[in-house]
Amino acid sequence: MSYDAMMAIIGGWLLPGSLVCVMLAMGLSLTAGDFRALVHAPRTLFFGIASMMIVPPLIGLAMAVTVAPTPALAVGFILLAKTPGGMLSNLFTDLARGDLALSMSLTLLLSLIYVLVIPFYAHFAILHFLGLEAEVRIPLGQFIWDIFSITLLPAGAGFALRAWQPGLAQRLKGPIKLAATIVLFTSFGFILVDQVPTLRENLGALFWITVAINALTLAAVLTLCTLARFRRRESVAIGIEHLMRQEGTAIFIAVTIVGNNEMSLPMIMNTPVALVFVLLFVAAARRLAGRPAAATAG
Repeated sequence: MSYDAMMAIIGGWLLPGSLVCVMLAMGLSLTAGDFRALVHAPRTLFFGIASMMIVPPLIGLAMAVTVAPTPALAVGFILLAKTPGGMLSNLFTDLARGDLALSMSLTLLLSLIYVLVIPFYAHFAILHFLGLEAEVRIPLGQFIWDIFSITLLPAGAGFALRAWQPGLAQRLKGPIKLAATIVLFTSFGFILVDQVPTLRENLGALFWITVAINALTLAAVLTLCTLARFRRRESVAIGIEHLMRQEGTAIFIAVTIVGNNEMSLPMIMNTPVALVFVLLFVAAARRLAGRPAAATAG
């Protein structure tokens, strides 16, 4: 099999297939109680949604316009900044002793909103930065359907199976998520190999822009949480939601829908960078969480 044929299989089958499995696993984790949890903290929930819809996109757009090395990477940074929090945000929120119910509610609701808004962001970002040179002709309706079909449809199927056969759903969830994760990261590796010349030329810029997006986003959001006088657990959940993202969906848009592997590099770079930020944030949050207990014991 030729290298081009392998990349075609990855972009056309493996990448979308792994994302379908990831979203199916997310649906298998959901219950009706998760939806009821959306109304428990309306103020913090609204703030978390509003901040995710405003703060990262503004920072990503500023970086794309001012310092992105190429037009394709500029679109990639915009796609990265618009992605919602991923399932791992719930895990890290729990480890940091944050508000897990708020984290799960944000992940669920932002994923639903993302399907509705990302086609417009991506469509107009491509037109602005790439223009006619890209020769990309993607009808907006097709764009929406492509994203809907690999996000909400499998997640809805998983949710229905969990309600109908909870035992079977629990048994399937782990193996499906593991297999999807292995295939997803294998696809990332092939895309990186395909983009070695671009990486060599722009690795430093990619790294530092990604670091800046995460650092500025976290600083801005935690400052707003402090001004809003949220509790520590709520601020932790909102902060981690802004760091741990669903890069896979944005990579699907870049590689499979648009057919531009270079556009996916900011999302691939963000995976390890954001993980380091999250681990440091979790360690700091756990340390702060232990102070009141230590003071009380003293």
